[in-house]
Amino acid sequence: RCERSDADPPGDPAMLRFREAVAAGAIPFSVQGPENALCLDGGRTIGWEIAERISPDHPDVAHAGRWRAFVQVGGGAFAACVGAGLGPGVRLDTVQAEGCAPLAAAWERLPEIDRPERYWPHVMKAWPQPRSLADGILDDETYDWIADVRAMVESGGRPIVAAESLIVDAHRLATAAGFAVSPTGSAGLAGVLAVRDELHRGDHVIVVMSGIAR
Repeated sequence: RCERSDADPPGDPAMLRFREAVAAGAIPFSVQGPENALCLDGGRTIGWEIAERISPDHPDVAHAGRWRAFVQVGGGAFAACVGAGLGPGVRLDTVQAEGCAPLAAAWERLPEIDRPERYWPHVMKAWPQPRSLADGILDDETYDWIADVRAMVESGGRPIVAAESLIVDAHRLATAAGFAVSPTGSAGLAGVLAVRDELHRGDHVIVVMSGIAR
């Protein structure tokens, strides 16, 4: 974890140190699309592989139905990539913890959602004092928020903010189910728990367990 100093501007101190290093000549090796677009291929591949497995033509798919993916968001690149791989036919709902939900806040501030890039300075603002058990998604700013917004708009999804108690419950359920996953990696499941009353019989839910417990 990169500690914040009193002289730092608002935002993720780790990203600040990263940008300082790049400005000094370091090679940009990052998991955020705006900083290093090469990082996006891994997430897109996960989306493509899921899309192949849930295709009505796949032998393992017994019946068609509505598919809905719940993907945890920190910097936002992973959700953007999975959404791109799945395509607009699968609803993408992004999931953040109530202790750090800059994407959901930006979604509420957007005056229009078809051209979000016009409003970056006015819409995506650094989250003050991020906190959650899911510490891997405590990015003050959702750097890939424009791609996340596009994927949600195209698929009919929306941001979901999960209560901290649901972050804890999701990790407990995932662990009990046999996943050696961190609270960050199971945070997508917390989004399912947050909207379980919205789900209908026949709906198919996709959750990616994306981080191992250490």
